[in-house]
Parts: sequence; structure tokens; C-alpha cells
Amino acid sequence: MPEGIDLGPLRRAARAVTTTGRDVIPPASREDLAELDAVLCALPPARRGLPLLVSVGRLHRVKGMATLVEAWARNPRCARRCNLLLVGGDLADPTDDEEEQLSLVAETVPPGEEAGRGLLLAGHRPNETVATWLAAVRHGRPGLAAAGGVYVSASLKEEFGIAILEAMASGLVVVAPRVGGPATYVEHGVTGLLVDTTSQDALAEAVVTALDLAVAPGGAARAEHARTMVAERFGIGTMAASLAGIYDRVHREAPS
Repeated sequence: MPEGIDLGPLRRAARAVTTTGRDVIPPASREDLAELDAVLCALPPARRGLPLLVSVGRLHRVKGMATLVEAWARNPRCARRCNLLLVGGDLADPTDDEEEQLSLVAETVPPGEEAGRGLLLAGHRPNETVATWLAAVRHGRPGLAAAGGVYVSASLKEEFGIAILEAMASGLVVVAPRVGGPATYVEHGVTGLLVDTTSQDALAEAVVTALDLAVAPGGAARAEHARTMVAERFGIGTMAASLAGIYDRVHREAPS
């Protein structure tokens, strides 16, 4: 039985990001976009206007955040093509696991040089904020980030991958581990790329390919295909209907 994805916040976020006219954007969405713009304003002028590579998750070894930073930073084609936005973790008071990942990140991109080189550490954000940011990664932010961004999960493996599915429901091309759950729903070369996330070279090359795919002809149709798949297979309504069926069968088969 699939775990349910609430598509409501993602749909509202897409409407807010693509709506013209500030006065008709809901106040909460305006605040979320203002927060994102503040993060992006740390970029130097030469790096503004590049698409965003975004990853959302815990700062933990199994999530591969530090691995992603190294793969992106050490591949010139990858680093030139996009800025990297990491969302997750307590940056002010990190746990031991978070501190380990931040230390590894610092070995690749020295503290104080992050924004100048295109690395943005945003820390933990609420789910509604993340939904708005995912929509903005796809559609871009005027003067700050180009449309056609990509979502990447550098996890060693994902049993399911809620964040990946939320990114797909936002219309983003995804890069995901080929081990675990994502291989059952990511269509390689269509809605995303499945990759050996233990290989930094493979991860970086997949990011470059995903960026090309995101702006290739037919992008709108591929995005709609991904959204439809998530809604039909993993939407919260699908989960509720499956669960209701199980409860009904148990009730009917229970001894009186």
C-alpha cells in the first residue's frame, strides 16, 4: 500500500509561483518566496540566473548531502551549470550527524566561500515553504534563478522517497538512487535519472543530463506525466482508499 502524498500544498505552491501580480499571491506564499529570494541574493551577480539544483532532507551520511556537494563542486560542467541549494538540518545548533556532514561540506567548499561558489545552505524549512521553493526551482525567480531546475537525492538508497515524489509532483526532473524505491516510479530518461549515488562522477554526470532534460522540448508534457503518476499511484486519496479496503476486509472476515 503506497504512502500517501498530500498534493494540495504542491498545487497551491505552483499556482502562487506562476501567478502574475503580487497582490493575488497568498501572504504565506509571498513570505516563502521572499525567504527564498533572500537566500538567492547571497549569490554573486555572475552566478545569478543559473538554474537551481535542490535537495531536501536530513544532514546525515545516508542522505548523501556532503557527497552531493563534492560531486557538484568537483565537476566543472556541473558547477558551471547550476547553483546548489540544500534544504535541511539545524545549522545553528547541529547534531553530531549534522556536524559531520557540515564538516565534510567545508572540506569541499571552505566556510565563507559557499555563496560565492554557488552553494546555498538554507537549513530546515517547513513543508509548506519547501513546496513553494520546489515550484520556484522549476519556474525560476526573476533575476535570481533560471527556470528548469532539478531535484536530486544523493541518498545511498531510498526505501520509498517522499521528497522525490513531492519534487516529481512539482514537475521537477529528478535524479534519484537506482537502489530502492525510486526505481519503481522514476522513468529513467523521461521523468528523471536513476544513478549509482555511491559514484560522484556518475552523480555529477546525471545532474548535467537532468538539467538538459529539464529544458528539452516536451518538458511540460513530461512534467504533467510525472504529476499524474504521483497523483494516481501515491496521492493521499489512493492511500486512503487502499487502507479503507483493508479495514473493510478485516471487518468482514473477523469472527462474529
